[in-house]
Amino acid sequence: MAKNRSPTSILIVTTVSHIMQHVYVGSSILLPMIFEDLKLNYSEFGLAIAVSSLLGGLFQVVFGIASRRIARHILLGLGNIMLSTGTFLTGLSRGLIDFLCARLLSNIGVAPQHPMGTAIISEAFDEKSRGKAIGFHYGVAYIGNIIGPVIMTILSITFGWRSTLCFFSIPIFIVGLMIIWYLSASEEKGNRSGKGEESEKTRLAGDVILLMKTRGIILVLTAQALNSGGIDLGILTTYIPIFLANFLEMDAYERGIVYTIGLLGGVIGPVLMGNYASRIGYIRTSAISALLASLLTYILTSHSVGAASIIVALHLFALMFLSFSLPTLMQSYMASITSGYNRDLAVGIYFTMNSISSSLWIWIIGQLIDIYSSFKPVLIFMSSLGLISSTILISQFKKKI
Repeated sequence: MAKNRSPTSILIVTTVSHIMQHVYVGSSILLPMIFEDLKLNYSEFGLAIAVSSLLGGLFQVVFGIASRRIARHILLGLGNIMLSTGTFLTGLSRGLIDFLCARLLSNIGVAPQHPMGTAIISEAFDEKSRGKAIGFHYGVAYIGNIIGPVIMTILSITFGWRSTLCFFSIPIFIVGLMIIWYLSASEEKGNRSGKGEESEKTRLAGDVILLMKTRGIILVLTAQALNSGGIDLGILTTYIPIFLANFLEMDAYERGIVYTIGLLGGVIGPVLMGNYASRIGYIRTSAISALLASLLTYILTSHSVGAASIIVALHLFALMFLSFSLPTLMQSYMASITSGYNRDLAVGIYFTMNSISSSLWIWIIGQLIDIYSSFKPVLIFMSSLGLISSTILISQFKKKI
C-alpha cells in the first residue's frame, strides 16, 4: 500500500474515485433527453448502450491482468481521465455513432474502478473488516448516483444536457490526477517484472483455471449473469428513468425527485447489508436480497400514468436498497476466497462477465419494449430472471458459503 497511508485514508481516496464514477451512472437521468434529441428508437438506444457496455466491460479483465505489471493506482487514475474524456464527448454527440463511441470510451474508463478499487481496499483491510470496508466503499460511492441526478436535472433544464455533461467531465478529470498522485509508489513491483512473457502467460492460465475451480465462483458468475438482466443496478439505472419518463409520463422535475429517492436506497443498502452479511454469510444475504428485489420488480407493473409519486419513490427506494447491495455482497464473497493478484483477476472476471451479460440483456430489453410498446411484460421478464438467480443462491444455503 501507499507509503505512510493508513487503510482508512486509502479507503477514502479510493471511494472518492468511486463516487465520481457513480456521478456518471447518475447521468442516466439525462438519457430520456439524449434519447429524444438524438431521435433514437428503443432498439437503437439499447444497442448503443449494449455495445459500449460490452466492449468497455471486456476491459475489466484486461485491467485485472494489467495490474500484474502496472500499479493499480495508475490504472485507476487513468480510468477516471478516460471517463472524463468520454463524458465530455458524449455532450458533443450528434447522432447514434457519436453517442456509441463516446459511451464506449466512458465505459472503458469505468472498467478499472471495480477490480482495482476492490483489490486496493481488500489488501488494506483484514478479513474481519473487509466486508464492512467494501460495503462502505460501495454504499458511499452510490452517493454519486444521488448527486448526479439532482444537479444534472437542475443544470440540464437551465443549460441543456450537452453543457451539463461537459461541466461534469471536469471534476472527474481532477479526481483521476488526484488518485495517481495520492497513491503514488503504492505498490511493490514484485511480480510485475523479471518474468518472461511465456512464464507470465503460463502463470495467468494456471491462475484462471485455479480460480474457476474455487468453490462458489461459478455459482456467483451464473447468478450475476441472470441478475444483470433483471435486478442489477446496470439494467435498473438504464431503464428506470425511461420507465418514469415515457410510461409513467413524469416531467423532468418529478422523475428527478422520484429517481433520486430511489437511488438513496442504493446508498444505504450496501453499507447496511455489507455489515449484516459479514455475520450471516454473503451468499445467504445475496439470495434473500435477490428474492425480495425480484418481487419488488414484479410489483412495478402495478404502477400506471398518474401513480402517486411518493409511492413510486418509496417502491424504488426499497428495490434499489436490495439490488444495489448485490454487487457488494458477491464481491465481498469473492474477495474472501481469493488473495493477491488472483483477487484482481477474480473481480475483473466477475465484472467482465457481468458486462457481457448485462450488454446482451440491455439490448434484449430494448427490443422487447419496442415489440410490446409496454414495460409490463418486460418487468415480468426481469423479475423472472431475478427469481431464477435467487433460487440458485438459495440452493447453496446448506453449503454455508
